[in-house]
Amino acid sequence: MTHPGFGISLTWLLRLRWITAVGQTAAILAAKRLLPEELSIGPLLGLVAFGALSNAALMLRLRRPEPVRPALPGLVLGLDILLLTGLLYGSGGAANPFTAIYLVHITLAAVVMRGIWAWALGVLSISGFGLLFFYNVHVHSLAHMNHGGDDGISLHLVGMWVAFAITAGLIAAFVGLVTEALRRRDEELAALRDLTARQSRLAALTTLAAGVAHELGSPLGTIAVAAKELQRTAEGLGAPGASLAQDAALIREEVGRCRRILDQMAEPSGSNLGEPLQALSWGELEADLSEGLASEDRTRLAFQWPDAGCGPMPRRGLGRALRAVVANALEATPRPGSVKVVAREDQGAWLLEVEDQGTGMAPEVLARVGEPFFSTKPTGSGMGLGLFLARTFAEQLGGELRVESQPGQGTRVQLSWPQVARG
Repeated sequence: MTHPGFGISLTWLLRLRWITAVGQTAAILAAKRLLPEELSIGPLLGLVAFGALSNAALMLRLRRPEPVRPALPGLVLGLDILLLTGLLYGSGGAANPFTAIYLVHITLAAVVMRGIWAWALGVLSISGFGLLFFYNVHVHSLAHMNHGGDDGISLHLVGMWVAFAITAGLIAAFVGLVTEALRRRDEELAALRDLTARQSRLAALTTLAAGVAHELGSPLGTIAVAAKELQRTAEGLGAPGASLAQDAALIREEVGRCRRILDQMAEPSGSNLGEPLQALSWGELEADLSEGLASEDRTRLAFQWPDAGCGPMPRRGLGRALRAVVANALEATPRPGSVKVVAREDQGAWLLEVEDQGTGMAPEVLARVGEPFFSTKPTGSGMGLGLFLARTFAEQLGGELRVESQPGQGTRVQLSWPQVARG
């Protein structure tokens, strides 16, 4: 696949190359009119025509559905530098005032390409300009003092080439740095917009969940009371009411399950804003993660904690986020397989990894992991909010959540957050 920016660069280059072809043709015709005896325009127009044909071929290439290779813009700019060198060779060489156009190509290379490509195109321009001092079709009217002669290349020409090389290097470096800074800024703004959108969805989700929990609380309470009375009446009937009593007990059990789900929804889902930091040890975090699990599931968890404590943390938010990840891992791992929970330090941050032994995820599923209400579980088995809330928690602390998975190789979820200085 190709970064979308390359498509934009090529579309922009196409337009610029058409404008350049028209400008070059006009300049050649004007020069021929001013210098009718000294300039041969046939080869020059041939080079311009070749550039125009290459631009037409490039237009046809962009219409195809196949992705554009990242190197294509660099190759196009390299071809333009060679064509410019050919045009200058046939019109006076280094004495031609249009040699300054090399700097335009160097600037374009620094804007469009990155790293070694920009410097390679700069070296190509410097080399082409240097060769024009030795190899060119002499145009007497364009020559002036110290631009060649019988005594060989002059210090003036050497100075011109050195000055050009220094200028080209400075332009490539400065424009490259500015362009890279702008790219990084755009990436940071895009990440910030994405984070803001997720925070907005979380706020809307929290408001909706609290409203739903409030509205459904009373009807569920009424159903629970009615089911209890029905069960009591059925049990009083003896054997004839046994089946009815079982049905009533099932209703009460499912109502209790709904109430637990509503209680979770009524909490400030995934948000740790405003929660005070408190000293937390890894042992306490292990106890929080094991809370509410069946004894069999507790034995399937394999914890590996570092020697140092994790320091001040929003305990409730961290526990809720990690419980969701651990619960998913336990469900994905066939019994009696184990789930590894490993914490470690990494450059001033804590990394906590939860690795299961499940079947892994397909790429299309992995691409949607963390979206709210997205779940691969059967209907009624989950709300699809666990990883979304875990990611939100990590980002609120300045960290992130990463998911690595391949079909048949299990899944690793990594939650990271910056360490807080111990008071």
